[in-house]
Amino acid sequence: MAGGGTKAARGVLSITLYLLISLGLTLHNKMVLQWHQFGFPWLVTAVHALAGIIGMRLLEATGHFTPKYLDSRQRRLLWMFSVLYTVNIAVSNVSLHYVSVPLHQIVRGTVPVSTVLITLMFRGSWRGYSRRVYLSLVPVVLGAGMATYGDHYSFTLVGFLLTLLGTVLAALKTVVTNTILVGGYRLRLSALDLLYRLCPLAFAQTLIWAVVSGEATEAWRFVHSLRSSGGGLGAAGLDHGAQNAAGSGGRLAPLVVALVANGAIAFVLNVVSFTANKHTSALAMTVAGNLKVVLTVVLGCLLFDVSLSGLSIWGIVVTIIGSAAYSSVRLYETQEAGKQAKETA
Repeated sequence: MAGGGTKAARGVLSITLYLLISLGLTLHNKMVLQWHQFGFPWLVTAVHALAGIIGMRLLEATGHFTPKYLDSRQRRLLWMFSVLYTVNIAVSNVSLHYVSVPLHQIVRGTVPVSTVLITLMFRGSWRGYSRRVYLSLVPVVLGAGMATYGDHYSFTLVGFLLTLLGTVLAALKTVVTNTILVGGYRLRLSALDLLYRLCPLAFAQTLIWAVVSGEATEAWRFVHSLRSSGGGLGAAGLDHGAQNAAGSGGRLAPLVVALVANGAIAFVLNVVSFTANKHTSALAMTVAGNLKVVLTVVLGCLLFDVSLSGLSIWGIVVTIIGSAAYSSVRLYETQEAGKQAKETA
């Protein structure tokens, strides 16, 4: 009894931490981009990767996992996957810079649709899912369309397309990650080992792109303006992110603290996500994911002064219901498949 109670307590603690930290990271990313006027999403992604490097080295040193040996072919495969991993995170951060938190969450809520489509493309057949799965995706698409069409306050075509691209990349990353972790391509890496290897690659890739795209130069001007006069310089000669910052009256120290905290939250989320999957059920993770969307939309409206039309509100509700229905159907079918496999064996 005591052992069961301890296991249940760990499960509750893990899922609670996952929910709060996941929610916190989405909101904190928006705070860094908007409140601190740090309009440099690729460098924000680099901060996340750097925090991951430091954190994973500490976990390795304390014996929480041992990196597996990979041959040259496996390392090349991992490098190709790291590009997808990096671009997925970066595009999410870039899109969050252009759209409101509610719109970002609702469009991202259509990830199951992209996941199904990508999986079907790999299989080359439409028979990979049941009719119930396809029906559950209808309200997801309908609700997202309603929420997007009704968002007259923060909708931009660029932001919407970037967010939509982010959902496709997130779905593709999910499919490929599952292949790597389950044992496809003979990698058979644990979640921590995979994260350990991806973070340095992601850090290098985001820094290179920040330099090539000119974002690093803008960020340097931005930091120099804060160091020179605490944000009181004029905006002449500065580009989009630096122009906003120069007139914002911001200071360098709070920004540095915010970036350090942002990186720490991102790293902790990765570890807690792994722990939550280990100590809780798929149903608990599903419920937590749906609850996170609701809380993010509500808090996003309150913290960032976002106004929603009636159509957007109904679209959000329909999307959340559809996401819950899809998750329930997938969970039920997975459990039934497991039972049949045991009975056959």
